[in-house]
Amino acid sequence: MARLGTALITRAPFAQLIEQANLVEGLGYDRIWIPEISGRDAFVTAAVLATQTHSIGIGLGVVPLPSRPLPALEMATAALAECAPGRVAVGLGAGHRETAASQFGWPGSSTPAAVGEAIVSLREALRSATLHHRGASGEPLVLQLRGQHVQTPPELFVGALRDRMVTVAAQNADGMLLNWVTERRAARLCEVAAARRTDRQFTTAAYVPVCVVDGATAREEAYREVAGQLSSYLQLSAYGDLLSDDGYAEDVEAVRAARRRGQDAAAAVSARLVEAVALIGDADEVKAGLNRLRAAGIDEPVLAPVTVGADSAASLFGTWAALAE
Repeated sequence: MARLGTALITRAPFAQLIEQANLVEGLGYDRIWIPEISGRDAFVTAAVLATQTHSIGIGLGVVPLPSRPLPALEMATAALAECAPGRVAVGLGAGHRETAASQFGWPGSSTPAAVGEAIVSLREALRSATLHHRGASGEPLVLQLRGQHVQTPPELFVGALRDRMVTVAAQNADGMLLNWVTERRAARLCEVAAARRTDRQFTTAAYVPVCVVDGATAREEAYREVAGQLSSYLQLSAYGDLLSDDGYAEDVEAVRAARRRGQDAAAAVSARLVEAVALIGDADEVKAGLNRLRAAGIDEPVLAPVTVGADSAASLFGTWAALAE
């Protein structure tokens, strides 16, 4: 049976987030994914939504590994898993070097190897209530964890963009989570994961910007909304370089050049770049795009809705209702 997840508009007030969560649960979505970018703590947000829903999965994707010491990460994961048994997925990522210090005060992004080690340590800690990690100077430490009551371990995902992180996910995790990915890259990364994974059941999820629209004006507005988001991500070398590799080098350079000149970078995002990573159109068009991603190997498309028009709530709920399966 096909799976379908969705991200929530996490900048909304909590009352609206709860309303969104209850709506998508009622529509039959399989999982809510909560990104951690800047703003609310993902674990706290997930715990609130878990207590206000009944059966829908709660996924964190992705939590940057440098943002928390491993013991804090383990304790938060255990608490969330106890709060919503059998419903929790936690995704870890390396973070981005461009934003690590300026936004969060981290020393820098992590490495694929460190993410893999964290996944292994986290799984063992949840199993045995004993965490093996390293101190500030690199010395090995063992921490006995108290008060854990995890009956059903959470699924552990890795945020992956390139082959090295896909390999880490395939060899250590229960799944991987992609973002701003073209159909071509999705297919290739899924092939890499299939070739390198163990016998463990493995799920590939991918954020997909979507908007169900009616008419050319709404379509153009949705394109602009996606372009605004994408222009921000293209500041990060990881995303810009990947899209360049996928055949959009001129499009990416146009956005970066506009930013260097102090111009509107969003206005420089081409329509074909938007179409490469987002699904905008009527319900049939968007569903066809989701099916193409599934054919490429994506087990769980994760809708990342953009809204159009004066009534953003109506646009958001309309997209969710139109795409529910």
